[in-house]
Amino acid sequence: MMRNTVKSFCRNCSALCSMNLEVENNKIIAVTADGSVSPYGAYMCAKGRASVDFHNGEGRILNSLKRDEVGDLQPIDVEDALDEIAAKLSALIAQYGPRSIALYHGTGAYRSVLGSQLEKSFLSAIGTPNLFSTMTIDQSAKWVTMGRMGVMASGKPAFADVDLAVIVGNNPVVTHQTYPFSAGESGAPAKSYLDAKKRGFKMIVIDPRKTETARLADLVIQPLPGQDAAVFAAIAHILLRDGTYNKAFCSQFVSQLDELRIAVEGFTPELAARRADVPVAQIELAAKWIAEAKRPFVGSGTGPSMSLHSNLNDHMIEVVNALVGGYRRAGDKVRNPGTLNPRKFVEMAVAPSRSWERGVKCHSTDIGQLFGEFPTALLPQEIMTKGPDKIRALIVFGGDPVMALGDPTLALPAFEDLDLLVSLDARVNETGKLSHYVIASSQPFERHEISIPGESLYPEAFAQYALPAVTKPAGVIDDWQFFWALAARMELQLTLKYWSYGLRFDDIEDGLELTMDKAPEPSEMIRFLCRKSRVPFEVLRDNPSGVRPDLTEQFVESAMVDNGARLQLCPSDVATELASLLTEEETPQNQFPFYLTSRRILEAMNSAFRDSARTRKKYPVNWAYMNPDDMAQLVVLPETAIEVTSEFGCIRALVKADPGLRRGVVSMTHMFGLLNAKTKPLSQAGSYTGQLTSLQKYLEPINFMPRFSGVPVAVSVDEIADEINDQRH
Repeated sequence: MMRNTVKSFCRNCSALCSMNLEVENNKIIAVTADGSVSPYGAYMCAKGRASVDFHNGEGRILNSLKRDEVGDLQPIDVEDALDEIAAKLSALIAQYGPRSIALYHGTGAYRSVLGSQLEKSFLSAIGTPNLFSTMTIDQSAKWVTMGRMGVMASGKPAFADVDLAVIVGNNPVVTHQTYPFSAGESGAPAKSYLDAKKRGFKMIVIDPRKTETARLADLVIQPLPGQDAAVFAAIAHILLRDGTYNKAFCSQFVSQLDELRIAVEGFTPELAARRADVPVAQIELAAKWIAEAKRPFVGSGTGPSMSLHSNLNDHMIEVVNALVGGYRRAGDKVRNPGTLNPRKFVEMAVAPSRSWERGVKCHSTDIGQLFGEFPTALLPQEIMTKGPDKIRALIVFGGDPVMALGDPTLALPAFEDLDLLVSLDARVNETGKLSHYVIASSQPFERHEISIPGESLYPEAFAQYALPAVTKPAGVIDDWQFFWALAARMELQLTLKYWSYGLRFDDIEDGLELTMDKAPEPSEMIRFLCRKSRVPFEVLRDNPSGVRPDLTEQFVESAMVDNGARLQLCPSDVATELASLLTEEETPQNQFPFYLTSRRILEAMNSAFRDSARTRKKYPVNWAYMNPDDMAQLVVLPETAIEVTSEFGCIRALVKADPGLRRGVVSMTHMFGLLNAKTKPLSQAGSYTGQLTSLQKYLEPINFMPRFSGVPVAVSVDEIADEINDQRH
């Protein structure tokens, strides 16, 4: 037996925690945290510990699959599959043009660097703008805010400098999602908060649930879901009322202060407290602490972005951050100036882009792209709406969009209408079951990888290059190979570029044209991506635990010339939305007295790990969490079955008590269960909350964000649910 230890890093989230993999006879048998170089130390979460089981099994496919005439998926040689897919894509482009082709980038694709880079090159080579991703399913409101307000080029303050964090609808202790939208460190987040408290750091958490992160907070506010815009309009009202906003910052970097003052005049703390059902004193105290902080960071997670008023929620949260100057300032130390892609930070505003108002538009709706992507909620319409630019072929890269979109009554027929649906994944998910081809892709520990996705998140400069820990099975290919092989067959030229959000791929001048007659070496492509790195590729290669470069101190620079750009706090469409919110009905309909909110769990990342033995032991179903007092009022016992009904559908679930959840709220996790689940949560691996949402009603303007959280629902027990109780007990 041959056994050795291989240095690598986790790919489950953007923390990219360093790890040691124990490998025996080309099989990973154990994993431990590697704290020898990583700025996060020897840290690993539950998903990292479960990564061995996830890699070695859990329904992984080792051969590509093709749908036969009766609709069953049958094995097919990957080369034959690529030949057929390339021929079908070429025929569609020849007949209908490049816009007939689209790509969906899922959560599983975000940490596949070479796959993500060649994906963009492939779309560019075809000439299609049709890119969709999970970002426009859960956090596109943040892109809308950047597009309407603008951004500070200096960025948000490093966590080590923050003395007050306001965290809204985010649970970093569980999600590990922090910078640039929330204060904290992505790796070992709980430890980072506890360490910060020793230096006087304070935290305000605003969330309907007392989350794992909220347990560390100095002030916890638990509003009704969907009321974040009202709460932060009230905080802005107080800052302007009392003159406690940062006048020096605002005079230099913001505009529309008077318009904002008029727009939030009616949002008194008393009104917001009534709307959100929280004490007035809590809103006043939050505003006081925010105003007094020397280095505040006001930010949010997916909660406000997935709820009603999502665009306005995120905008008003950022308005408060801007009013108190919650950004890096000239002279501030830059604690992570970048390793692979060095950056310079300048204190200056960047004007709003409003990219959706110009350029290429959706086929079905008069809306343009956000950060180079179309709203994913419009994907079914882009497929079903007739016309020359109708989408006829969709490549799904590491995702499950038919499940993530919700509203299967609309999403399912759209995906079934496609001439060609291809899933690039290591497992057959709900979208894969509908696909014409499922291409079996390699797992993270079987491919070359570089830490580009964590580049800006590390608390200090750090980079890591990982070689394959084990050899991939013969029947699978790397993600990047899929795009390269299709391009080669379609006689397209691919160019490798260092792409990142905010950049238009075609405008990036520096690129490496790939050889199309022979597959490029992944190590050489990564060498190219390291061409500007502070640490040469060879040094990264020879230091598999990663490198923390010894850099001279760098500081945020002052802009040499005022570019005239300002953060626009209250453009006319935001003012209109605030006016509408002010007159909105304040309570949920009597028919739907509860709100359903989204809930993250440590053991899963969207749909990944939900079927692992560790996850299933703790979550045999997608628990419907409720406040014990609500359960008592409804005469619902723990772990008995209930019906959760919205305007659009009904699901059955098993209830569990959560004393930390405010009354009037049901809290459940997305992406569990089956697409067409009926009555038996236990046998269906959970309850699918997507059945309670709509892709046609209550969509937000601009990003067309559906209401995935803060959904008005009713809760009851009925005869069908009693059958589930019999099954359970």
